[in-house]
Amino acid sequence: MSAKPAEIEDGRDAIEWELIELVEEHGSERQALRALLHDFHALLADADKAVPRGFLRAVFSEGARAPRDDVGDDQ
Repeated sequence: MSAKPAEIEDGRDAIEWELIELVEEHGSERQALRALLHDFHALLADADKAVPRGFLRAVFSEGARAPRDDVGDDQ
C-alpha cells in the first residue's frame, strides 16, 4: 500500500499561494509589485493598439476565439 502525500490545510487560498510564489521569485514585496506593474502597463499599452502585439507575433492560435455570428451581415 502506498502512502498519500499529506495535504496542507492552513486556510490559504490559491491567490495567496500565487502571491507567496511571486514574492519568492522576485525576492521582496517591492520587486514583486514592480514586476506586476510592469506587466500591467505592457497589457494596457497593448490594449490601446488596433492590433494586439500577441497577434502580430502569431501567439493567437486559430480557433482560440469563437467565430462571430454577425461577420458579413451588414455588408
